[in-house]
Amino acid sequence: MKKSVFYILCLSLLLAGCLKDESNYNFSQPEVITVSGLEPSITAVSGMDNLRIDPVASSNKEGELEYMWGIYETNVQGYAPVLDTLASTKELNYNVQLPAKGWVLVLRVTNTQTGYAQFFTSSLNVVTPYTRGWYVAKDDGSNTDLDLFLTPETIVPDSKVENVFSTVNGHKIPGKAMLLNYYNDYKSDVLVAGTFVNTKSMFIIADKGMSVVDINSLDQIHDLDGIFYQAPSVKQPDFVSAASAALYFSNNGQLTSIYSMSANTGQFGTEKIMDDEATPYRLSKYHIGSGLADGPVLFDELSGSFVTATGSGTTMTSYKNSSSTTMEAQNTNKTCLYMGTRSNYPLEGIAVLRDKTNPTLLIVSSVATNGSNFTAINDTVSASAVMQTATRFAVNTEENIVYFVVGNQVWSHNMANDFEKMQWEAPSGEDITFLRHRAYKETGYAYNYIMIGTKQAGNYKVRMFTKSSGNLATTPEVTLEGTGEVGDVLYVSPSTGSNTYLNNY
Repeated sequence: MKKSVFYILCLSLLLAGCLKDESNYNFSQPEVITVSGLEPSITAVSGMDNLRIDPVASSNKEGELEYMWGIYETNVQGYAPVLDTLASTKELNYNVQLPAKGWVLVLRVTNTQTGYAQFFTSSLNVVTPYTRGWYVAKDDGSNTDLDLFLTPETIVPDSKVENVFSTVNGHKIPGKAMLLNYYNDYKSDVLVAGTFVNTKSMFIIADKGMSVVDINSLDQIHDLDGIFYQAPSVKQPDFVSAASAALYFSNNGQLTSIYSMSANTGQFGTEKIMDDEATPYRLSKYHIGSGLADGPVLFDELSGSFVTATGSGTTMTSYKNSSSTTMEAQNTNKTCLYMGTRSNYPLEGIAVLRDKTNPTLLIVSSVATNGSNFTAINDTVSASAVMQTATRFAVNTEENIVYFVVGNQVWSHNMANDFEKMQWEAPSGEDITFLRHRAYKETGYAYNYIMIGTKQAGNYKVRMFTKSSGNLATTPEVTLEGTGEVGDVLYVSPSTGSNTYLNNY
C-alpha cells in the first residue's frame, strides 16, 4: 500500500511539471532528399557509350528541386582533382569522352525553397576498347606486334583485333617478342604536357627494341631510345621489373632504374655499376621481382652471383647469406637457366641452375629474400631425370611445382618429392614456343591458367589449361590463334594494377 501511494505521488509531480512547462520546442524533421535511378557503379566505354540517367528525386519538404551533374577523377597524383560540371538538368545525357580510369559521377539535388542541397555519387569506371582483353605479343621472326582478343562479357574472347600495335602507331617493334608487363603508376605527360602523372601503361619487350604504351589508346609513350635519358648504343632489352619504390630496366645486361618515390619523367637513368671498383657484370634476363619487395633478385652471369639493387643507388647491392641457406649468393659457379617469382611478399621464387664444372649437376633452388638477406634451398635433380634436357621453364605460383618443356611435351617437376609427370603433348607439327602460369581475380573474368603457346607453319596457338593439384586439365578452356610466334600473353582490364601480376618470365 505504501509503495502504491509513493508511485502515485511521483506520477502527480511529473504531470504537474509537464503542465507548468510552457517552453516552445520545434520538433520539425530535418530535410531529407532521396534519389532513385542512380546506380552505385557504372562502366562506360570511352568514345562509344552515352550515359543517359533520369533519376527520380523527392524531398520531405515543399519546394522545387534543381539538379547539377559533375565528375572528378580518382587516384590522381601530381595535381588536385577538379569537379567538372556536366549538366544542370534533371536528366543526364552525356557522351563519354574520358581517359580509361576510375571517376566519380556526382549528382547534387537542391531544394530551391529551403536552400538545402544533398549530394549523391556513383563510381564511374571508364574503359576503352583497349582496356579489356587478352594481349598476345607475337613476332614474325624480325619484328614484334600485338594481337588483342576482346572479352566484353567473359574471360573467353568473342573477337580479335590483329596487329593492333602497328595499326595504332604505324610501325612494329624491332626484334622477337619476349615479355609483357603492366604498371598503373608509370609516369608520363600524355594527359597534360609537362605534367608527369600516373599512367596506366603496358611495356612490350622484344630482343632488339621495346615500347611502352598508354593502355587507354595504345599510343606509344616511349621506344627504346626515348625510355632512357641517353639512348643506348647497344639495343638488347632484357626485362622491365618493379619494386616497392622503383622501376628497373635491363638492357644489354646493364641495369638502370627510376626511383618512383620522387618526381620523374618516366625515363631511366645511367647504368648502375656492380661495386666501387666497377667490376664488369652482365645480368641474366631471368629475375625474381615484385612490386611489393625492396628490390629484385638478379643473377650476374659473369660472376655467377645473385645480387639486388635499390631504386636510388648507383651500385648493386650484395646479399648477406642467411644461416639457413644451402647455397651462398656469391660465386655459385652456376649458369642460370631460369628464374621466376612465386610470391610477391615475402619475395620468393625459384631458380633453375646448371653447374659450370659438372654439367650433369642440375639444381632447382627455392630462393627467398628479406631485405638484403638471402636464402636458397637447393634440390638436386637426378642425372637421369627428364628435366635434364628441358629447354623452357615456368613456375607454378601456387604450388611447389616447376613446369618444363622437352621436345613437344610439357612436364611437371614436384619439388617436394622430385616426381616428374608428362602433362601435355603438342599435336604433330606444332613446336612449343611459350609456357607460363598466370592467374587473375575479378568477378566474371577470373582465371587461373597454365598457358602453352605453339607454332606451326607461321601460325600460333595459345592453349590455356586449368589445373588441379598442379595437373593440367585434359582440354584447354581457352584457345587463342593468330599469325606469328608467341612471346608472352597478358590479360588486361580496368582493374589491372601494378601488382596484379608477378614480374618475371
